[in-house]
Amino acid sequence: MSEIENVEQTRNQLTTNYDVSKFLLGFNSFIDGSLTSSGTTSLLQGMVMGRIDSTGLLVPADKDATNGSQIPVGLCVIDQTILDGITATVRLVNKGKVAESKVNFLDVETLATLIGPANNQRSYRDYLNDLGIELAGGEELTIYDND
Repeated sequence: MSEIENVEQTRNQLTTNYDVSKFLLGFNSFIDGSLTSSGTTSLLQGMVMGRIDSTGLLVPADKDATNGSQIPVGLCVIDQTILDGITATVRLVNKGKVAESKVNFLDVETLATLIGPANNQRSYRDYLNDLGIELAGGEELTIYDND
């Protein structure tokens, strides 16, 4: 099966299956950023990344951070290991369809983890959606409502 397979298309409905063994599912755009490692940093494909406001450097998003890096700016495109003291370019996907099961976090966070001030918390899923990242679970619109 290809990454995207339209199994039924009528005038009123499109049934699409996604091969979620792949990370990028289509219509993606990318940005590059820099990460300076303190200690060896291992980034996994799909890791949620944030940006430190004061330096502009990328770091894995951390819900407890207060320096801006708690807000996602994209997802790592490939696995990457950055050695101590090295500044490396990291490519992020910031728009398009990705497999929800391939999204990774630094710690125990999930897509439902709430971040932000107590009176205005939003989930990682909401922030990724605002970026234009559409998380695909595998199948969408697979049955008629009236059957």
